[in-house]
Amino acid sequence: MMCPSALGRIVMRIVSLLCFTSLIGAVEPFKLMQNLDGDLSFTGETPAESKEKLEKLVDDIASGPAKTLMWSIGAGSDILYYPTKVASTWGWRVTKYNDDPKWKIRIERCRMATEAGLDAPRIVGERAKAHGISFFPSYRMNDAHFCSDPLNYPLTGRFWMEHQNASLGASPVPEYEGYKHLLNFAHEEVRAYRLSIIFEAIDRYASLMDGIELDFNRFQIFFPPGEAERNAHFITDMLVQVRKRLDSLGEKRKQRLKLVVRVPPSLKNCLWSGLDISEWNKLRLIDALVPAQVMTLAHDMPIDEFVHLAEPAGCEVVGSLYGRSGYIWPFSLQHDSEAYSAEVVRTPTAPQMLGAAINQRFLGAKGVQIYNLILHTQPKIVHALTTQQGARRFLVTQPYFHDHSDTYEYRKQLPVALKTREEASLRLLIGEDASQSTALLRLGFHGANQAYDDVSLVMEINGHLLHSGSAAKYIVVTSGKRHGIASCPATEAYGQWPVQVERLLKGWNDIRITLQHASKPLKLVETEITLIP
Repeated sequence: MMCPSALGRIVMRIVSLLCFTSLIGAVEPFKLMQNLDGDLSFTGETPAESKEKLEKLVDDIASGPAKTLMWSIGAGSDILYYPTKVASTWGWRVTKYNDDPKWKIRIERCRMATEAGLDAPRIVGERAKAHGISFFPSYRMNDAHFCSDPLNYPLTGRFWMEHQNASLGASPVPEYEGYKHLLNFAHEEVRAYRLSIIFEAIDRYASLMDGIELDFNRFQIFFPPGEAERNAHFITDMLVQVRKRLDSLGEKRKQRLKLVVRVPPSLKNCLWSGLDISEWNKLRLIDALVPAQVMTLAHDMPIDEFVHLAEPAGCEVVGSLYGRSGYIWPFSLQHDSEAYSAEVVRTPTAPQMLGAAINQRFLGAKGVQIYNLILHTQPKIVHALTTQQGARRFLVTQPYFHDHSDTYEYRKQLPVALKTREEASLRLLIGEDASQSTALLRLGFHGANQAYDDVSLVMEINGHLLHSGSAAKYIVVTSGKRHGIASCPATEAYGQWPVQVERLLKGWNDIRITLQHASKPLKLVETEITLIP
């Protein structure tokens, strides 16, 4: 017969589980938006097959959880996927890339579809509306993919070839000279050209769309070095004109057509780019802001600073989930060499995506946009985002590309060179109550003596001591193929510690680490807390 104390513990556990399930069920579902690259527009061997595949893709999207679809109208900014009278289309010229094995098939399929008169945004929009999905054509305002070889590249348009004198001439990001080829928005003819494309798309899809998205984040460079902030009014004036065009059409439809903008991930980055978010909101030009990093899933974008400006103007702030992260091994309770024996990849796990979404909602995002990841093909991520159940990983976001120079990305906390007897401090965001979970802290290291048997640390979380002394028994060396990038070297070993959940805060958590000893230089390259219900 079961003793009363044991029975009581079981009853309390059942009650706790029921309460937790109730809390999970009460959580507001994420408002999910799908943003997809126009490169998926013409992928069939024939125009008929391209149309069929495109319709099938939208059907599949409709079967998933995203109820808003943003679709890029072009391959970059200047080669469009409809019969444009303003910009260029596939096949407008022949270059060496027509015989390049990496490009030949794509160019030919897109050329045939274009010559057959296919209009990819219309096909997508009509199919989306038939499924009751909101549709937004999306336009990349100054895409830089062509900059690697502008005179020959397949994505270079006629306008650039004829207006090379209207390019920047110098890159505002010293690490990549190629940005000098981007068009300079200080030139009136450049702004007029971009507006003519936007107006053409608005007029063409007026009967289908719920608004238009202007993507200032692919890429975020519009002016020469040092000139962006003082020239920001030029882009504001463009948005004024777009707003007027949308309002004019909206009056006829008796509907407000929304203007959505994708922008760099912090207000400082926006000003660096020449995007005056404060003025846009004062003038009530925009309906939704999507702060986003360029190529990396972010857990700590300062979304709240956008919310502070946007909410009084009736503008929503939407988060962004990107289908790529740093080179980070999946979290493992097992935490042994086998757990880190596979080659590391940049594809985020479902718990990573869920943690990022939770954090962005905590900071005020009204929804999340899935960017360049076909959501319905990722069942684990879909399940995590729709049920909000299972493990969730909260990370200090790693750097990517050139964000260390405080240009179009905010400066990241990692990596940190740990110095003996010098305290290193990091802030980690947990956007939910952790009290019903099991919590583990995982740190990624690079350096030391490669066996990591001589590392001694003192660690605190929110002022509470977590560890002091040798860390050897907590550290596992990664055995799979490692990768890193210039601004964040590869993770060579992981240390993992249990954390008392009552010491974790809903919001920002302070993690302090002091290196007591390591025989060789040691860098901290990853920091995360995983919660397991």
